[in-house]
Amino acid sequence: AAVMQQLKAAREDKGLSLADVQQRTGIDRSALSKLEKVTNENPTIDTLLRYAEVVGKRIEIDVRDS
Repeated sequence: AAVMQQLKAAREDKGLSLADVQQRTGIDRSALSKLEKVTNENPTIDTLLRYAEVVGKRIEIDVRDS
């Protein structure tokens, strides 16, 4: 949820609509809406990476020792 809040804020800061993100990612607008509302609790990494790229962000995954 926190990742999507950050990505949505970045989208809004850039003045992009969901339609803009849809055009640039090829992801269905209703799927994007569900992502932002966090009704899709299991988005693929590819989906998150594509969204992040459009809004000028990158997602980093880090594995560390516990």
